[in-house]
Amino acid sequence: MKSIFKIIKATFLGGILFLAPLVVLLIILEKGYHIIQKVTLPLVSNLPRIHVLGLALQELFGILLIIIFCFIAGVLAKTTLAQKLILKIENSILSFIPGYSFMKGINENIMGIESNKDLKVILVPTDAGWQFAFLIEQINENNFTVFVPDAPNPWSGSVVFVEKKDIREVGISQKEALACIRKLGYGSKELLKNRL
Repeated sequence: MKSIFKIIKATFLGGILFLAPLVVLLIILEKGYHIIQKVTLPLVSNLPRIHVLGLALQELFGILLIIIFCFIAGVLAKTTLAQKLILKIENSILSFIPGYSFMKGINENIMGIESNKDLKVILVPTDAGWQFAFLIEQINENNFTVFVPDAPNPWSGSVVFVEKKDIREVGISQKEALACIRKLGYGSKELLKNRL
């Protein structure tokens, strides 16, 4: 009975952690849209009131401006100065938010953004058998910090410290491991063939 409540709790908390970034993104976009509407209203007030697909010209103009701003921000984010600034903010502020680095890495991987911080996928032994884990860092010559994600939502899990002898490398990508975890292990037959 306790294990059922534990699974329900883990799934519920995992759902919250999955939805939280989406809700924050929607709030930011909604606030940005209202700010842009204030800017575009004087610009389009002299234009005829035309509706395209149920949207007024002002709304279309606002959406177009948000897309342009996001594109310009994306271009600026690739500059050396912006990357240094982002790194400084992440190291001084965002790194103190629990799970920020891990969630950022997963989001980059899910969105297909190339990252040189792709976490190494390994298997670690548990009471029930081998489990996927992500190698976070090496503590010393013999000990490592790993994150063991829960299924089906990898946003929650446990940080454990394991010895080198208990780590089994599998040679699969972080994206492949995350997809397998979200699908409750479906696809592991092909993924771990000749590796387990």
